[in-house]
Amino acid sequence: MNLRGLSAMSAGRFEAAVADFLELGESNRNPTLQYNIAYASAMQGIFEPAALLGAACLDTIPGAALLKLQALHRLERFDEAVHMAAPRADHPDSPSEFVGAYAALLFDMNKPDQARLYASRSPESVDSLAITGLMELEAGNLDRATELLGQASDRNPREARAVLGRGLCLLAEERYAEAASILDRAAEQLPRHAGSWLAAGWAWLFDGNSVAAGARFQHATTIDRGFAEAHGSLAVALRVQGRHDNARHHAEIALRLDPTSLSAALAKTLEIEAANEIVSTHALKEAILNRPFGTPGRTLAKSLTTFGLGRARLST
Repeated sequence: MNLRGLSAMSAGRFEAAVADFLELGESNRNPTLQYNIAYASAMQGIFEPAALLGAACLDTIPGAALLKLQALHRLERFDEAVHMAAPRADHPDSPSEFVGAYAALLFDMNKPDQARLYASRSPESVDSLAITGLMELEAGNLDRATELLGQASDRNPREARAVLGRGLCLLAEERYAEAASILDRAAEQLPRHAGSWLAAGWAWLFDGNSVAAGARFQHATTIDRGFAEAHGSLAVALRVQGRHDNARHHAEIALRLDPTSLSAALAKTLEIEAANEIVSTHALKEAILNRPFGTPGRTLAKSLTTFGLGRARLST
């Protein structure tokens, strides 16, 4: 039965593997079996078994501690993750992948200084490359960000942070069609991360497709109903489509949620300036890229990276 479970796991039949392992009836006292069940479950998006791995498994099975850290991270049980991972990450013999995963946890907890410290201790891990690239992007160092995110993506094409970061770099370079495609991939890999859907929407809007943009903004409002910029961005897309009443409604929601919402301010400005005329893509780009709203000198374009990476970071 154990061999059958291992065979199923090797073939990617993870549900069958779990069933085979459970039939052995030894999961409470066999660390290897516990790990196999946890791994096969995690590959199906079920993280509780990995989060429950005990010390006997963590201390004897290579990769078990990393699996538990990643599971607790995905479950957003951050305090438990730090309690378990911090001593291991500080050990001089800790694997680079584990230290990088801990850096990613700290990044998603909005602890950039600590995240950068641990990433510097594991500079070759995919997680470290990705989050360092994102921090460089947030700092406006586009060339360095592109280099690091490209390295992370080359090593693991499904690293969600790297995919999102590459899309945001392309957006900053005004390569909108390419950005839209890659940011759509990021949103698919991060289905509950509203910022990814928001960034994808802006790429589509810049590329001249307000309908596709509106669909992505609408999805972002569904994921996170309190995300002011999602409502404000939807208002802009609706304004471009000439759906003025709907645009006004979402702009008002955005301003109630956040009176400093930049996208809502843009939607209101477009309403005043263009009255009931359709807004051209050229006029929209000019307003977004060059016009400051709110804080002096702060344009909506400069804020898109922050919006794209925000809303609980990437733990979802």
